[in-house]
This record gives sequence, C-alpha cells and structure tokens, in this order.
Amino acid sequence: MKRKKILVFCDYYLPGYRSGGGTLSVVNLAARFCDRFDFYVVTRNHDGPGDCPPYENVATDKWNQLANERVYYVRKGGFSIGTVSRLFAEVEPDAVYLNSAFSLPVRTFLEARRKGKIPASVPVILAPCGEFSAGALSLKPLKKRLFLAYAKAFGLYRGVIWKGSFEPEADEIRNLMGSDIEVFTAPDLAPKTILPDYDPAKKPRKESGSVIFGFLSRLSRKKNIHYFLERLRGIRNGDVRFVIIGPLEDREYLEECREIITGLPDNVRVEMTGAFERHDDALRRLSECHFFVLPTLNENFGYVFVEAMAAGCPMLISENTVWESAAKAGAAKILSLGDPLKWIAEINHCIEMDNARYSLLSDNARRFALEWLRLPEHMAANARVLEYALEKKHSAIGR
Repeated sequence: MKRKKILVFCDYYLPGYRSGGGTLSVVNLAARFCDRFDFYVVTRNHDGPGDCPPYENVATDKWNQLANERVYYVRKGGFSIGTVSRLFAEVEPDAVYLNSAFSLPVRTFLEARRKGKIPASVPVILAPCGEFSAGALSLKPLKKRLFLAYAKAFGLYRGVIWKGSFEPEADEIRNLMGSDIEVFTAPDLAPKTILPDYDPAKKPRKESGSVIFGFLSRLSRKKNIHYFLERLRGIRNGDVRFVIIGPLEDREYLEECREIITGLPDNVRVEMTGAFERHDDALRRLSECHFFVLPTLNENFGYVFVEAMAAGCPMLISENTVWESAAKAGAAKILSLGDPLKWIAEINHCIEMDNARYSLLSDNARRFALEWLRLPEHMAANARVLEYALEKKHSAIGR
C-alpha cells in the first residue's frame, strides 16, 4: 500500500541547532512516524535568524535525503509563492504540517493557499508552538497583532486543524481564533532516549555551601534569564556558579545580562559557554550542573525541561510552564515571578542542601524523565491528529 506523504514547513531544521525546540519537534515527529508516513520538510538553508551563512554540507534548492525525511533547503530570499507552489506540486502531499503561525515559510504557504495555488482539499495542521501565549505575544506585540488581524481578515487560517501541545495552549488558540475551530491536543514528541549513557555517579557531588545552576536554551528575552541574575545579586553566602549554555544571539539582551553580571557579588560566578554544535554535548555539559533554572515568560512545551531532568537536574522554573506533574514528583520547584523573595529563598536552600538530599532530587528528576519518555499516550495523541487530517482529505475526495 502506498504510504501517505506529509509536507512540513518550518523556519529552521537540521543540521541547524540554534532554534532548539522548534527544530526538534519536527525531527522527532519524523523519527517517530517515519515507518508509517513519508515526510518532506521545506526550510531555510541556514541556521537561526540574522546574517548566518548557508549550510556547507547540504544542497541548496534541492531535495536532500536525511535519516527519516527528505529536506528541501531554500536559499536566502528564495521563499515565494511560486517556490512553495512548485514544491507542493512536486510532492503531492496528503497533508501539510505547519510548525509555526508566524514564520516566513508558513506565511508564504498560507498566502499561496489563500490565492488558490494550493488545493483547499489538502488538510493543513498548524502547531503554533507557544506563539499564542500572552508571554510570547508580549514580544514584538504590534507586529504580531497586525499580522493576526490581517490573517483573520483574509482567512489565512481558514479551515486549518490546530494542534496545541497541552490543554492550556489549546485554550490560547481558541481565545485568539474563536471557538468554532478544530483543535487537537498532542504533546510535542521527545526523542525515544535522552543521554542513554547517563551515569548518576558522574554527577558533581553536592556539598553544603556550594551549588552549580545551569541554563540550556537560546539566551533571549522570553527566557527571562536576567530575572535569575538579578536574584543572584542578593546572594552573599556560599560558592555559587551559574552556567549559561546556548546560543547568544540577542546582542542587546546579552549586554543587559552582562551588565547585571558585572554587579554580582564575588561569591557568584557566571560562565557563558555559547552554543554546542552537537546537542548531546550541550546536555552533557548541563549534566555537570546541580540544578536547571528557567524563569521563562512563557514555554509551550519545552524539550529542555525533559532534557534537564534526564540530565539529573532538578528544576527551578517559573509558573509559566506546564510541568506541575514534575513538581509533584519531586523533580521541580515552580516559583512565581511575582515573588522574587521566594526565588532568593529557594536559591539559598539549594546552596545549603547536602549531597544526600540532592541525590534524592536528582534521582527523582531522571526517573520522571525516563517515565515520561515511555508514555504511549503521547504517540497516540499525535497519531490521532495526523490520521484525522489524512482521513479528512480522503472524505473530501470521496464526496
């Protein structure tokens, strides 16, 4: 039987590593379902925003065969309605998957669809990936609000099947798009394994009076890492290290953080590693930290939470996350951004903690991550979305 084809449009893709979860959500979707569907990915030929050079090890404006998918890398400035329409005609997909509501590849596809260059009978799944949250919309708000108004006025999102990673995101989608839409809830898929060679004996010993905090993500305003740095200003006791792992792309925000760092007390040291080309190397560096920290303004799903716990790092995270289950399992502490004194108290608690207590929390984190990765309902929920879309096309053809 001929396998169904799914055409994906996303901003960035492998071999890129700067965009984090947006890339991984598609990589893992293809890896998990490549035995059932054929995936074709259309993306940019460079990694991350800004003046990035094109990849050296891929063919631009051609299809490239990767492990679980074929990928077409569009040259800079090459995304157009004509390009999107041509690639759609080449693939003849049974469904289209859009991994953003705002990105250039997605906007171009939606415009082509609106202008009749893409058949309306082909179902479209759209995963906003947290872009509709209050925190995300507060960044560059005018630009986003204007585009949403345009999209609604001209029907860019008409008839799409929406996918929220968790029920709160599904509610955000309904709040913006109205209640008369189709919304599915399906968690973003993580890899089958994370750090399979993890050894708890290699975690740094946790001595009372010292601590290593770690952060792994792009250094951006949304991640709100300056909030944690400001809390460290008040920490005068203990030996505190804070390791910031990830791309340092937002230069203005980076300088704001560095200005705070220069005013930290002598007992607090901050290290910025920058990005790692191999994501596993970044995770191994994180595993050398005691605790993972992310005071985010918003996080839709966040692979990094599962990855941090898989690295044996209990978490200090803001209330703008969906990991209450990790907190109940003793793998995380959820703290309100509106209560800075609570953050300071928790930082001091981490400093004072001894190795026996820390080892229990670290084991909780690793165990929670492994159990989460094995949950069959995550695969089933994503399968329902894909199968519903494919059946929708079949029904439309049958009429």
